[in-house]
Amino acid sequence: MNNEKVEAQIARFERIIKATMVMTEAEKTALAEWEKKHVTGTGEFGTSDWPGWEAVIARISH
Repeated sequence: MNNEKVEAQIARFERIIKATMVMTEAEKTALAEWEKKHVTGTGEFGTSDWPGWEAVIARISH
């Protein structure tokens, strides 16, 4: 992985960390339900793959 990709991935993780601090209860519930179904330990999906992150990040980016 080149430096640009690594930096982009780190920036995404930083946005997710910030997003966790402002999530609504509904968002937390949605994430937990998604994790139960998709984060199974196979390595296919992780918490950072939750599709709801984009909406939370967009909300706090303004």
